[in-house]
Parts: sequence; C-alpha cells; structure tokens
Amino acid sequence: MAEGETEKEYDTRKAIEELRERFQGLTTALKESSQSPLEASLHFCQEFCQVLVEHAGRWKTDEDPLPLLEVYTVAILSFAKAASCLSAECENVPLLLEKLALSCAELLLLLPQHVPGALWEEFQSSMKLAHSLLQESGSTQLCLLSVLAQQGGVWSNTTLSSILSNQNPQTEQVHEYLELEGPTLLNMRIKHLIKMDSVDKAAVLAKMCSEYPGYEGKGNFKQTYLLCICMTKSQEQLMEEIASIDCKDALEMICNLESEGDEKGALCLCSAFLKRQLLQGDVYCAWELTLFWSKLLMRLESSADAFLGHSKEMALLCRSVCHILFLIKVIQNEVGEVGLPVCVEMCIQALKMTTSDHKDSKSTICKTISCLLPTDLEVKRACQLTEFLLQAYH
Repeated sequence: MAEGETEKEYDTRKAIEELRERFQGLTTALKESSQSPLEASLHFCQEFCQVLVEHAGRWKTDEDPLPLLEVYTVAILSFAKAASCLSAECENVPLLLEKLALSCAELLLLLPQHVPGALWEEFQSSMKLAHSLLQESGSTQLCLLSVLAQQGGVWSNTTLSSILSNQNPQTEQVHEYLELEGPTLLNMRIKHLIKMDSVDKAAVLAKMCSEYPGYEGKGNFKQTYLLCICMTKSQEQLMEEIASIDCKDALEMICNLESEGDEKGALCLCSAFLKRQLLQGDVYCAWELTLFWSKLLMRLESSADAFLGHSKEMALLCRSVCHILFLIKVIQNEVGEVGLPVCVEMCIQALKMTTSDHKDSKSTICKTISCLLPTDLEVKRACQLTEFLLQAYH
C-alpha cells in the first residue's frame, strides 16, 4: 500500500491494474488466435464484455462514480489498442465501441463538478490516444468523448455555462460551441438536466439547439424544448409558446416520445395541444389529439375515476360541440358504462352551448343521448320528439 493511501484507494488501484492486465491478455489471445479473423473478433468482443461487466459491477454509479470512470478509461483505451487486429466484417466491433462511448459519456455527466486532476488528465490523454488509434481504421465512435476530453471538465465550457445561466452569449460563439459538441452529446446533456430537475436549464439549451440551422432534422430538440416548457410554464405562457406550431407536427412529436418510451412526456405534450384546440374551438386534428390523449391517459391512470376527472376538466375548456362529442366517444371507448353519468352531463353542457341557429348540433346531441340511454323509453321519446321538431322547423 502506497504512503497516505487508504485501504479503499488501494483496493481500487489493484482492481484497475487487474482489469488492465486482463484486457492485455485478451488482446494477446486475439493476436495469437488460430481462428478466422471474424471468429476471433467475435470471441474477443464476447470476452471483453464479460470482463468489463464483472469489474464494473464492483462499484455503483451513485456511490462510487470515479472508479467507474477509471474502468471505462482503461476499457476504451484497451479496445482501441486491439482495434487494428479486429475484423472489419465483425458487426459487434462498432456496436460495442459505440455502447462503450455512450455509457462513458452518461457516467461523465453524472460526475461531481470537480474531478481529481490526475484522474481527469488520465482520461484526457487516454481518449486522445484511443481516438487517434481508432481514426486510423476509419472509426469515429469516440468523437463524442474526444470533445469532452478537450475541455477542462464535463460542465466547464464557458459558452455552455453562459447558456445555462441565461447570459445570452454571442450567436457566433453559441453556434461554434454547438457545432463542436454535436447533437448526440447535447441531447444527453439536456436529458441529464431534466433528470436532475434542472428543467429550466434544459429548456434554455434545448431552445438554442432547436434554433441552430446546423441541427435541422437532428436530435428532436424542438419536442424536448416544448416538453420542458409544458413542465415549467403557466397555461397562458404555454399557449403563447405553442401558438404557431401545426398540430400535425405536434402529433409527430407525440408519436416520437411514445416510441422512445416516454409516455408521460407524450401525454404532457398531447394535453397541451389538445387544450389549445379546445380553447380556440378549432377542430383541426382535434379527434386525433383526443384519441391519443385518452389512450396515453388510460395507460398512466389505471383508475376510471381519475380518467373521468381529467375528461371533465377537458370538457370545461370546450368551445365547440364537436370537442365534447369527441370526449364522449373516448369515454365510451375507455371506461364504458362507468362513464355514462359523465357523458350525459357533457351532453347537457353541449345543449347549453348551442343556439337556435345550431339545429344540426342539437339533433346530433339528442341522438347521442338516445344512444347513451337506449333502455330509458322516456328519454328516448323526448329525444326523438326533439329531433322531429328540429327537422320540421328546419
């Protein structure tokens, strides 16, 4: 044990040395293998993963992130040194390298503001060498880590600090920074900020990215920005922010979030755009939004009572009979007879909204009530009589 070294530090140092030796052993076996280049490469990747998982499992990210950074640093440099011996036909090689780079970047974003100087310098020099070795074979998977390694720390970039603190740096300076980092790393930064409840900062960065011409069609920054403001702005401010966005674009964003597994975010965005259409009395894409909203809500709110409560809140925003009829339809689809009293209430609300000039709407509402209560003969007769009188008057 070195002088001044704690037992924990000693154990970590020995574990990293052992890891380095095991990776060197794998590289030696790869070079001396009698298998075909493809088979040898497949075997190397498999063994490499097993060794990495075994050693990384000794520490938890939330308790001991710094030893894990050492593990990833050694692993990436070891893989880069073996890259020249790996077959270009082996699909696992670029996949494993990409996974290594992304996992390491995610870990780096979680690190405390100050990383010990020696550890950060080791990371910097290792990534520089690894990136250089991989570039020789045309591999670019380490570009993201290479960018981070050029900086004094993960969050130390002065332009990034200015953006996150709302200091409005020069546009040219911002564009230069965004071009340097690239959409993948910035997307990871934004997701990390959201996860850490720094949604305001995430919104600022996402907005900058969404407005940068070089990122057009990359990174889904617009939907992330809108999701952030859904979480932080008042309804009035939110309506102003989304006023100019087409509902078809909104539906695409909602589908993207759902496909990414973020159903909560999809519901948040869907609710915002549906409310806008309800408040404006605009039926454009309203049925699609109502249908998406109901499906997402039922997945997240298993209780029929909760679903009906949210539906009643939406109904209070309605300025159009069509919107109320859409809500009635999804209530019938999702909760059936349990929602019958709420549907009848909504029909009464819809009747109050219609004027003497809207005879077709009144007739439609009467038919709806009649369908909702098919066994109530008195209601059925009253609805049929009302329909008849409306048609006769018309």
